Formats: sequence, structure tokens, C-alpha cells
Amino acid sequence: MLEPADYDDVIVTVAHPSGDVDTTLGQWIETGPGPRPFVTIVGARWRTGDSIPLEAIPLQYRNSPESRRLQRLGLLPAPWGPPPDDEP
Repeated sequence: MLEPADYDDVIVTVAHPSGDVDTTLGQWIETGPGPRPFVTIVGARWRTGDSIPLEAIPLQYRNSPESRRLQRLGLLPAPWGPPPDDEP
């Protein structure tokens, strides 16, 4: 699992309807999915380019169907507020 001190050294790729976007994990945590609640992290790497497994990213920040389900059940923190009740 990644430590908070590592977040700005991790580049995540977020799947967005307009095209994939790269940002730091720290920035993603700060801003979240914004008005598009179903955008999710699809890749991660260190700034050096070395790959990071998605499982290393804390689940509450992945914005995946599983993390949203657990957040709706109250079993996982919801850093950007409660996720939508309807999944696409």
C-alpha cells in the first residue's frame, strides 16, 4: 500500500469521457472525480515510469464500482462525498 508521503510521486491515469488524463495521486485525491462521478483510475506509475499495481492505491481513492459500492454501504470512507446510487 502506498503511503501519503508517496502520493505526489505517483502518476495516475484517469479514464475520462474526453480521453485519459494523467495527474498525480495527490492532485486526484484533492479534486476527485468532480462532476463526472464515474471516472476512475485505470493505471498508476511512479514518476520514474515504473508501474504500480492499482491495488497499491487505497481503495477509497480509486472511485471504482467496488469502492463506490462499499462507500454506499458505509464500509469505506467517501473522500468526495457519497457516491451516486445508480451505477452506469
